[in-house]
Amino acid sequence: MAASLRSPVLPLVALSALLVCAQARTQAIEPGKEGVLANFIPPEAGARACFGRIYDEAHLKAHPKQQVTEMQFRIAYYIHEPDAFYPKGQRNYYFEVLARLRGHKQAKPLSAMGECSPSDDGKSIFCGVDCDGGGVMVKRSVGGKIVVDLEALGRLRMTSDCGEDEEGGVELLSGADDKRFLLSKQASSECPAYDDW
Repeated sequence: MAASLRSPVLPLVALSALLVCAQARTQAIEPGKEGVLANFIPPEAGARACFGRIYDEAHLKAHPKQQVTEMQFRIAYYIHEPDAFYPKGQRNYYFEVLARLRGHKQAKPLSAMGECSPSDDGKSIFCGVDCDGGGVMVKRSVGGKIVVDLEALGRLRMTSDCGEDEEGGVELLSGADDKRFLLSKQASSECPAYDDW
């Protein structure tokens, strides 16, 4: 710790990392450019949707290498207060993935949060965790379901608390049975507003 205080290079490296993270957090979506995101939820203040699945014993027995025993995907549209850069308020699509893992006895699910943007193919969305925390590709499926694709990017950094440092986190990696997750839409009563995540 003392050595880092004497080195002028390390603070510059830390500052650069903070700037990169700040840029990753501020990927505003301009009105009219929501693309496929609008197929998930409309670009309206407070709009949100939640999808989830609890994997039963039969499924987990048939997929013995699957780590995920339960998953929820939340997405919300949020309009920030107006400022000098965004007189009408910056608009973002935020997401959260909650998961319970086989062999982990956590009191509450692990969580990963970040922002979503339309993918280049126009058929799915990319949802990434700030500061190189990985991410997922998500697309609509039949019957109002979605597919959360972990394999496309290979990893998702998850923690048990939003403010928890990375050392306490878990890397959810794409494996033999942890590639894509088919989740069903949940009732509005089970889908909290973004401010309550």
